[in-house]
Amino acid sequence: MEVLSPGDPEEVGGYRLLGRLGSGGMGRVYLGRSRGGRMVAVKLVHAELAGDPVFLRRFRREVEAARRVGGEWTAPVLDADTESAAPWVATGYVPGPTLTETVERHGPLPEDSVLALAAGLARALQAVHACDLIHRDLKPSNVLVTIDGPRVIDFGIVRAVDASVATRSGALIGSPPFMAPEQVRGADVTAACDVFSLGSVLAYAATGRRPFGSGANGLHALLFRVLQEPPDLEGMSGPVRALAESCLAKEPERRPTPAEILESLPPVPDRWLPAEVLAELGRHAAGLLALDTAEAPAGPGAATTTPPTVPAPPPGTTAPPPETNTRSPARRRGRLVAAGAAAAVGTVVAGLVIVLLDGDRTNATGSGGGAGRGDVPTAMVGTWDGSAHKSEGDTWWHHRVTLVQGELGTDVARIRMVGRDQICEYTATMTSASPSVTLRPRLTRSIPPGQCAVPPSQSMTQNGADVHWGSQDMAGTLNRAKHESVPAELRGRWWGTAAGLTVVPTQGMRRQFDIGGGAVGTESIKITTTVGDLTCESTAMLISAEEKIYFVPIRLLTRTSRCVLGGGQYLAPSGVGLAWEDAETGEGANLQRS
Repeated sequence: MEVLSPGDPEEVGGYRLLGRLGSGGMGRVYLGRSRGGRMVAVKLVHAELAGDPVFLRRFRREVEAARRVGGEWTAPVLDADTESAAPWVATGYVPGPTLTETVERHGPLPEDSVLALAAGLARALQAVHACDLIHRDLKPSNVLVTIDGPRVIDFGIVRAVDASVATRSGALIGSPPFMAPEQVRGADVTAACDVFSLGSVLAYAATGRRPFGSGANGLHALLFRVLQEPPDLEGMSGPVRALAESCLAKEPERRPTPAEILESLPPVPDRWLPAEVLAELGRHAAGLLALDTAEAPAGPGAATTTPPTVPAPPPGTTAPPPETNTRSPARRRGRLVAAGAAAAVGTVVAGLVIVLLDGDRTNATGSGGGAGRGDVPTAMVGTWDGSAHKSEGDTWWHHRVTLVQGELGTDVARIRMVGRDQICEYTATMTSASPSVTLRPRLTRSIPPGQCAVPPSQSMTQNGADVHWGSQDMAGTLNRAKHESVPAELRGRWWGTAAGLTVVPTQGMRRQFDIGGGAVGTESIKITTTVGDLTCESTAMLISAEEKIYFVPIRLLTRTSRCVLGGGQYLAPSGVGLAWEDAETGEGANLQRS
């Protein structure tokens, strides 16, 4: 941080400025303090841009987008004035370097850290996409590294999912090394472009290299590699490489969603960063404390030559503004960081880091059997799987609900509902916790697009070892899920012969199923159907891996009108083989391992 220069203001919007954090083409960013003592980052627009109506529209859009997304995995907007002669915005100060700075100083992150990074960024994108927004500029310099996990910043070129894009001919919107192919082509972008950028960020974090190069040999060469060539993932292996490869698929429909990424990841460890990075964050916290102590006025009657025995409350320990959630686990951890720094003044940095880490911990993924404090009954935290039926008729839906710990009014559930011809995914807010957990769903994905409605409120009630699920005239029992992917002994290639529905009904049809180890919610099953000289290939989403493997074909790989997608299907162990069954017609066949 730089000291204020004579040309810098001392106060903006009631926030006292303490120093300059940086400057860019848009404006200057200052470290400030609210009247209540909270540290903030204040972005003040350059004077020459304040009268530019095109720029101001972008600035207003950035502020509004950041407000809509909220602050759990981003920097929360606390205050703003986009209409004044000197427009500005104040956000919560995130005490951490960018991912670019972290990798440049300490080298590539280890595998566990990269997987934890993926979890945090996937949650951030979930929050962005749930607001019907696309970030469009996810890159290492827009990711801040903190003890609590990564934070995504800079919503300057965010756009609404359904908004049109008007740009100059040949203009590129985004940062070329981290753009998705569809951005490079100037085609319509979807939330999948953010997932591609996520894959590039993970590759950078794991290797220290941009997966398509830096553009040192020319922008056009870089863009050609993004469009046509595979990414450079040399040095990556295991689940990190597999995740990056899936995110960096050239075709948007082949990339996983943020929810699917989260379901495929292991729990995030309490200490997600290497020791040397934690030490840097500890030094940063100590520096903030020193700044706060130097700036804090002495109380009435306090001696001016002797420091107080008990340090003054550091930034973040005073009551936050009304719009912040004072019970948020992330907020509690933020206050503990400052308190830990206060307790450790005068000690070595290593001791400081231990103090920072030994406070109130929660699992950054929100899962893990009730880690953290909240209003969801501990016994209900986890993933529940089963079906629900209408009270009249034969309508049924398969449900898979993952409940995480959280508070009333926050998102605590991911819901996947699968009917006969559609897959609907939701994020849900908890509106009550007693006697039942009541959820208000918000649609996040529809397969096929436009087919899913937003259902009414849903309730979940503990019923012994199971959960009773209900919504209007539908109800059912959900069991605790035992598997997040197909058990290893059932993976591989299986085949059998039966009539089927994926092509015109014909006897003697050979079906082949290639079952992978992907998580529930991913396209981890490939179906090959052969009849005569026609072969049809499709991929299927794994819906459940419990007593029966339940999957639904969602994407044809064979481009011919003679091949069509079938409906939901089951596979279940049967002797030394598998029994296949069509969920709609009951048609079946026995399969053997190939």
